[in-house]
Amino acid sequence: MGFVSEVLKGVKGIEWYYIIGIAIFITLFVIVVYKTIRTPKSDLKKYKNSILEDDDMAPIDNQQNNKNE
Repeated sequence: MGFVSEVLKGVKGIEWYYIIGIAIFITLFVIVVYKTIRTPKSDLKKYKNSILEDDDMAPIDNQQNNKNE
């Protein structure tokens, strides 16, 4: 890592890449947290319960299994 830091010390304006990267990360993090907090509880319950519900693909899978038999 010492070689990389020595090479980057000679590049003028390199600190702007770090600042821009951190700014993009913080912006995206705030957006994700905001959308998560603003999601209605009814939607969250629907997402939670959808894991336990049967999906529409089950009958298709059964039909394909019957064809193979």
